[in-house]
Amino acid sequence: MPASGKDLLDLLDLDEVGTDSFLGQAAPRSRMVRTYGGHLLAQALMAAYRTVPSGRPVHSLHASFLRGGDAKEPVRYDVTHVRDGRSFTSRRVVGEQHGRQIFELTASFHRDEAGYEHQAPMPHVPAPRDAVPLVDALEGVDVDAKSFWREEWKALDLRVVQECEAAAQAAKNGTVAGGPPQPSRERLWFRVHDSLDSQEVALNSCLLAYMSDLTLLSTALRPHGYPFLAPEVQRATVNHTMWFHEIVPADQWMLYDKSSDWAGGSRGLATAQVYSPIRGMVATVAQEGLIRPHGVYSAQPAPVRTLPAS
Repeated sequence: MPASGKDLLDLLDLDEVGTDSFLGQAAPRSRMVRTYGGHLLAQALMAAYRTVPSGRPVHSLHASFLRGGDAKEPVRYDVTHVRDGRSFTSRRVVGEQHGRQIFELTASFHRDEAGYEHQAPMPHVPAPRDAVPLVDALEGVDVDAKSFWREEWKALDLRVVQECEAAAQAAKNGTVAGGPPQPSRERLWFRVHDSLDSQEVALNSCLLAYMSDLTLLSTALRPHGYPFLAPEVQRATVNHTMWFHEIVPADQWMLYDKSSDWAGGSRGLATAQVYSPIRGMVATVAQEGLIRPHGVYSAQPAPVRTLPAS
């Protein structure tokens, strides 16, 4: 996976292979078999941006993951012009590998306009300097998982705050599948590790999309006592929606405030707000994904758990 900010920029430097058709390269040095969902989100959004007039930043996207992608192969993105209006521009992007659709995305872009404004305040949490690097929170949980995470996400700086750290600590202490439930909310600081020195709207929104797929679905497992990266669960993103409120540089700290209010039928739903300490709320994210019991655990009835009233 990208080991630096430059690698991330290279990943988003798509090759034009036809009219409104682009080729996105595979991630370098990845140990992953399936293409990371954020990789597809970021490249598809960049393909859409390449066909949109300047001055119209993305304000929403919805993506469906149709098949697992081959992490070693490039993806072709074909863009359809759905609408070009006076204020809004809409695009549909289909990602293909080996002649089959693996991914589709619809995105809407909107020219800047003045209007009513309000937003929920950012939660009070420890600053990034007081948070724990995610790879350190995995210490003692699974040596291979820690090594994998450090190698695959070297380009990103990921730090957990108390709620997520407590889940990792429970795993260190021997919490097993279906153990004591954890709060259905967790928070994570993230940013691109290297300084990118870029205010480019398209680039920074694509990088936020790239990071948004990380750790979100795991939130839906916390009420069932599963620690982060629990091997007993098969996980895969099914669909992913984002609303972009502000575009901020992706090398600045952002807080990922995640929660899950529902799971059932081997699927989990997680929602999140992304905050900038400087700009306030910058995005809202929703994701539904597969959380299927794995191996011997698939034969065990899953306990039904009710979340505490807020």
